[in-house]
Amino acid sequence: MVRDHLALQGNQLGDPVKGAAAIVARVESGEGPLRQLLGSDAVAYAEAKIAALTADVEAGRGLALTTDHAAADAA
Repeated sequence: MVRDHLALQGNQLGDPVKGAAAIVARVESGEGPLRQLLGSDAVAYAEAKIAALTADVEAGRGLALTTDHAAADAA
């Protein structure tokens, strides 16, 4: 496992130098999102997670909306 990890260095999708520069630039600017993704793989993973969560919310929406107190329904 260590050998595989060491072999990955320099061959991974993300560029650590570009990542570090992006982090520094965000910090220095004082702007940006609460959670900054770095790398196309991170964006793809986050988008897949959002899609799965959205599907889960939509699948349970009907039941979820029936579980409020009756007074809340009138609001």
